[in-house]
Amino acid sequence: MSLVVLYPIIEEIIFRGLIQPFMAKRLNRSWSIFSLANILTSLSFVALHLINHPPLWALAVFVPSLVFGYSQERYNHLGAPVILHCSYNAGYFLLLG
Repeated sequence: MSLVVLYPIIEEIIFRGLIQPFMAKRLNRSWSIFSLANILTSLSFVALHLINHPPLWALAVFVPSLVFGYSQERYNHLGAPVILHCSYNAGYFLLLG
């Protein structure tokens, strides 16, 4: 249960609630629909997952992380990325156990 709910909440508070806004204030650039702050935050998110996961699995969280970050920027609220992240984790564990 903590992998589906608790960890996503903590990760989103840290990455989308603290790191991404901090970077966004300092880096005002975008490529396509993704801001530089979102891209760098997502790379940091991948780096965190390298601690406990194989490199390909850690890299697999990059695109979902971009989506989580985009939802934070679009709605300016942590609710959207938390719901998306919890749903992503739940789907992962339902499919792969």
